[in-house]
Amino acid sequence: MAKWFSQNSRIRLIHIESPPEIIRFSYLETKFGRMMMGVINPFTVDSKDQVAVCLLHFVDKDVAKTYDEVRQRWPKSLLQKDEASVQLVAEKLFEGDKENSEVVPIAILGTEFQKSVWSALVDLKSAETYTYSQLADRMGCPKAIRAVANAVAKNEVAILIPCHRIVSQSGAHKYHWGAALKQQLLAFEKNLKY
Repeated sequence: MAKWFSQNSRIRLIHIESPPEIIRFSYLETKFGRMMMGVINPFTVDSKDQVAVCLLHFVDKDVAKTYDEVRQRWPKSLLQKDEASVQLVAEKLFEGDKENSEVVPIAILGTEFQKSVWSALVDLKSAETYTYSQLADRMGCPKAIRAVANAVAKNEVAILIPCHRIVSQSGAHKYHWGAALKQQLLAFEKNLKY
């Protein structure tokens, strides 16, 4: 049975100031297909975070294409294959429905506004969808719809920062990895609620 993220996963965003020198990555087989996960050592003041997720992408068509896209999005970081480091984090995420699941640190790099959008996404409830304007309203920035949409599109950590819960006003299900996958993810979350 293919793995999927625990509904009890707790996320904590860590703000990083510059691109990491090295992103250690590997591929995970999940319920919704292969994903590429990248982790870093955040070296924050809070030293208990030894490893943080900084990227989580669905493999779109093939591994090479996804790798190339990640290289373009993180041009100042060296991508280094490291299954052991990624597996440590993946185990925290896939451990089922333990009540006391560990907090998973997510390292984010962006403007203050982008970080606030990603924080707002983490606060969205599972199985509920919001439009870009509803998200902007929730953030107290009702006129910043376009900026909110741009920040949602720049999210590097699929699922854990749940950009798939944002839909357009028309109801269109645009998603970097395809509308069909987005609809599957939303249907899966909705079914878990019942």
